[in-house]
Amino acid sequence: MITRLRSERGRTTTLFAGLTVLALVLNVWQGAAGRSGGAMWLDAVVCAASRPLQQVLTASADFVEREWLATVHARDLIDENAALSARVATLEAILSRSDEERTQAGREAALRSAYPGVDRDRLAHVIAVGEGGWFNDFTLDRGSAHGVRVRAVGVTPEGLVGQVSAVATRTCRLVPLTEPASSIAVRLQRSRDTGVLEGLGGWRCEVRYLSPDADVQPGDVVVTSGLGGVFLAGLRVGTVTSISSERAIPGKNAEVRPAARLRKVEDVLLLPARPEVWAGP
Repeated sequence: MITRLRSERGRTTTLFAGLTVLALVLNVWQGAAGRSGGAMWLDAVVCAASRPLQQVLTASADFVEREWLATVHARDLIDENAALSARVATLEAILSRSDEERTQAGREAALRSAYPGVDRDRLAHVIAVGEGGWFNDFTLDRGSAHGVRVRAVGVTPEGLVGQVSAVATRTCRLVPLTEPASSIAVRLQRSRDTGVLEGLGGWRCEVRYLSPDADVQPGDVVVTSGLGGVFLAGLRVGTVTSISSERAIPGKNAEVRPAARLRKVEDVLLLPARPEVWAGP
């Protein structure tokens, strides 16, 4: 056993010594060949063996470089797209605001054209709508500081909206003609029969106290009669949609569809309660 170990150790030592001598010889030979300008066959063998690995490494480096540049370019595109999107949003906001201002100007021009004798400071904008519960009403951005008084009449180019019931310094509350608290003397434009328009709630109203023989038909136009001295005569109120009668109330009743689009009112003109204050068209 000991003899075998010594024999293997001797062979290992001999192999190591041989490889060392071979390496020294090859190194000397390579140096001599390099100094003489010649090429050694070992160079060709090493280069041939390493060429596939070199190609793989080169291709990998090129791929990594391309991906890096693509990533940087994509990031630039993302930033540019975000900047363009922000600019588009800004331009759309400006365009929307411009359209809204143009629409607002058109509504105001229509109101002034329908009632040219009224001071433009009487033009009010709806800033709140109280819809639901026991009543509906509008809050307007005009008040006593603008000359608005209780019982002022709110109108649109289409017709009557309602009457001011409360006034603060810079705001007021307007009750639509469809509310139960509203009562307006009216006239059928065609037959000239008179009655009282009362609100039913829920944006509905009807003419009551028409005489039993009143000539009223669906489609008849209803206007203010001017009786009572509050509402100007001739303001359009709405159109008759149906006729009915009640045993407890003598005469005929006529349900009316308001001329003004009450659910969509945005601006109203506030006419003074006294007709003589308004010059009229």
